[in-house]
Amino acid sequence: MARDWLLGADRHDTAADHIYAAVADLMVRHGFDSLDVDTVARHAHCSRATVYRHTGGVTHLRETVLTRAADRIADVVRLAMGDRTGPDRVFTAITVALREVRSDPVVAAFLASQHGPRSVLTFAGSPALLGIAAEVLGTRPDDPLTGIWFIRSVLSLLLWPTDADTEAQLLKRFLIPTLHQLDGPAPADHPATRPAK
Repeated sequence: MARDWLLGADRHDTAADHIYAAVADLMVRHGFDSLDVDTVARHAHCSRATVYRHTGGVTHLRETVLTRAADRIADVVRLAMGDRTGPDRVFTAITVALREVRSDPVVAAFLASQHGPRSVLTFAGSPALLGIAAEVLGTRPDDPLTGIWFIRSVLSLLLWPTDADTEAQLLKRFLIPTLHQLDGPAPADHPATRPAK
């Protein structure tokens, strides 16, 4: 679309950003499960048609707002990892990711929702998450089992938290050494590489 001379930006992108900001605010205030297009339209001061035209339905709104939060967290993790390698890289990535996820109000609303934990597990085998896991671990993207083990381990710490000292010991003694022992691609048709139903 053409740039708006008054806004100095693409009108569609500006409208979408405004709507997504309204969705994020509603999620934080009222929870992930209570979202509906009518409420979004009222909160964004626009019509239902405008919501659908510039963004989409409830499923798309939820997924996009969560993806934006995940992208922000991934950027923070990448910056924290810097040039670190080996176990130090993985420990830094996991601890920073856990800190950022726990402090993000949108993700917190999602995890506390009725469908949050179940939905998270269905994403554990998604190519996007596996790609992030491979980047964090420094492993090959064609080793999905390592990525799935990593993602599920981090999710367990999010869904069943413990105190900071115990968490650090669990990472250093069990998770990180195990991840560094895993090597080699899994068969393409391995059941663990298929998304959960």
